Amino acid sequence: MRRIRFSRTPAFDFEALRGLWTAAYDGGEVGEVAAVMARVRRGDFESWYREWSAMADRVAARGRAYGEPVSRGTAMLRAANYWRQAEFFLDATDPRRAAAATAGSDLFDAGLEALGTDVTRARIPYDGADLEALFMAPADPDARTVLVVQGGFDSTLEELYFMIGAAAVRRGHCVLMFTGPGQGSALREHGMPFTAEWEHPTRAVLDWLGGFVEARLLVGVGISFGGHLLARAAAFEPRYDGVVLYDYFPGMLTAFLHNVPRPVRGAFQRMPWWMRRAVPLYGKFDAQARWGIGNALWTFGAATLPGLIDAMRPFDDRDWAGDITADGLVLLAEREHFYDPALGHDFAARLTGARSVRVHTFAEADGGHLHCQNGALQQAHEVIFDWVHGLATGAVPRRA
Repeated sequence: MRRIRFSRTPAFDFEALRGLWTAAYDGGEVGEVAAVMARVRRGDFESWYREWSAMADRVAARGRAYGEPVSRGTAMLRAANYWRQAEFFLDATDPRRAAAATAGSDLFDAGLEALGTDVTRARIPYDGADLEALFMAPADPDARTVLVVQGGFDSTLEELYFMIGAAAVRRGHCVLMFTGPGQGSALREHGMPFTAEWEHPTRAVLDWLGGFVEARLLVGVGISFGGHLLARAAAFEPRYDGVVLYDYFPGMLTAFLHNVPRPVRGAFQRMPWWMRRAVPLYGKFDAQARWGIGNALWTFGAATLPGLIDAMRPFDDRDWAGDITADGLVLLAEREHFYDPALGHDFAARLTGARSVRVHTFAEADGGHLHCQNGALQQAHEVIFDWVHGLATGAVPRRA
């Protein structure tokens, strides 16, 4: 199936579409995204930052000038998401990265305030640091289905609002969005990398939530690599009634190896001297590889490529998948490019302790075939929230 492409650089094309992914909840505009991408140079991270940040500034300036609050709020939200886009390919040591994150967060808060959206921003104490969180509730005070949402390898707290938080509240659910180690303030302010034992930050988050709202149905939602992290937490944390892997994600090393040619995968895991030289050279010609390795070094707290391989090894679902007891919804994309989608079916088959398991694959014919249904947000929401409704009403069939 052919579709409109924003760039001949695959990583830029995917991330540009991601900027539109959130349009249903005021995170993007087709014309603005197209105007940016018309000026981004192929494979050039600097031009990516320059054009997205310039668009963020222009949209924010228009928003501040509006007297009508809805116009002001929606413009601010788009500008916030464009700042997230702008910082995406920056090196972790680039000071513009922190400045972009702050600008985006401030605009996000201003946008929700202008729209009159009730949201609680919190810092949850964890291991001498803190985890960022956003809590939102619908107008119905009796709503007690609570979604606990987390991102993965590269998402921000504010992006979780566009991706599923706003949709949850619209459907009458409470939602808590948080960032853990390797993400948000834990990474940016405290230098805390990803941990394979994701049940530890999860317990801190659920303990905090328990003092805030009493859930009748507690559903975890893990987006992208967050799907792997959530599954790990659910294997050791029994408080989840259901988990949504949006999409399922294998261990990070498995995902990295998927894009390495088969003949050299063994060498990639051993990382001999010639591979250590070859990988950075390859990254000069492949924007996805260059960004992925740089972001992984930062978020996994590694200083070298061999150190990165070692840091990613503990993220593996072979030993604990059968310990998950919650109901599970496993989402897959027909044209997943980060790993072999067959791994998702294999994982679902190993959920032997789950009360129920449903696997849903989004088809290319319907346009939902990209990772996490990039560009088809409403399709993903329809499947997710119909399943959550089934849990709440007892319509989801359970295993005997």
